[in-house]
Amino acid sequence: MRNTKLLRRFFLSLSALAILMTVAIPVHAKCSKRVILYNASWCPYCRQVRAILQRNDIRYTIRDATTPGVQAEMIKRFGDAAVPRTVIGRSVVAGVDEARIKRLCR
Repeated sequence: MRNTKLLRRFFLSLSALAILMTVAIPVHAKCSKRVILYNASWCPYCRQVRAILQRNDIRYTIRDATTPGVQAEMIKRFGDAAVPRTVIGRSVVAGVDEARIKRLCR
């Protein structure tokens, strides 16, 4: 009898957890393209772009532009290592431009 009650309680808890997880997880990110943010932790404009991406539920990958490897990659790809630089699909957004980021993510 006790094992039955414990087992029932366990399955009820498991069912409730499954329902909560379904509700809490967004169906999809707001951008179907790959988004990469070239970023420096000290940069206030990078902070603004991170806020834009988070506010719009856009998943992104951060590349630390203060490391020599990423700087070399940026110079080869863009001609300089200026931040912030957001790559959305094949398009590049230099600086802070929320309207363009949203437009590219449609």
